[in-house]
Amino acid sequence: MRYLFGLVFVLSALLALAAMPKYEEAGMVVFENPSDISNSLLYFGLIIGFTAFILLAVKYSVILKSVIYFLTFLSIFYVLSPFIGAVSLFVSSAVIVLLIKKPHWLVINFSALMLAAGITAIFGISLEPLPVIILLVILAAYDFISVYRTKHMISLAESVTSINAPMLFVIPRKEGNAYMGVGDVVMPNILVVSAQTFTNSPEFGFLKLTALLSLLGGFLGLMILLYIVEKKGGAHPGLPFVNFGAIIGFALGLLLS
Repeated sequence: MRYLFGLVFVLSALLALAAMPKYEEAGMVVFENPSDISNSLLYFGLIIGFTAFILLAVKYSVILKSVIYFLTFLSIFYVLSPFIGAVSLFVSSAVIVLLIKKPHWLVINFSALMLAAGITAIFGISLEPLPVIILLVILAAYDFISVYRTKHMISLAESVTSINAPMLFVIPRKEGNAYMGVGDVVMPNILVVSAQTFTNSPEFGFLKLTALLSLLGGFLGLMILLYIVEKKGGAHPGLPFVNFGAIIGFALGLLLS
């Protein structure tokens, strides 16, 4: 389980980095001023709003599914279009049909991967590292509270699992499915893409040092999280581990640049 989720984490970052140049060419940025720290608060507000929408709309599964499937369709299309052009429209449509008709765990994981890569690329080119770091710290605290205190994040996970929404990565096991939230992949990897976009540090292959160490730090944080999950079981907040791992990696990259 640990290594499969780790593979998903790295693959999502690589896909986002591969799509990033085309997204920049197309001007697919969310914020006009990527250095504005208030963007972090706006992003956090969007997350709170979307979380509230899911929790309220779960009683109306048709509406919730429609919104999530539409967002998934857009993500798959935009992630694949730089590589396969108009064919991405067919692939996106086919995946959504499979999600509706036969939501196999592989289809859910593919959809979640495309969703994660698309969100990561768009916000990574829209925010400079400092606003991203502030956002990651805020979200790590929010994730801790929402899992251990209010527990509404657990309710959210149960809601999207019940409708087979591609907002969780799934690995089937005999003792029960293992899950990892799309947000646990997206948030630290936004810093990876941001570092690749906005920093001037030495390059190792196709990655800048800051981006490489951010990715490595997030990956190590994920491995620690999954080790705890395997040993203790139960639900645990992922963002404190992956976010601070990515931040530490990024800081190390700056020091070595």
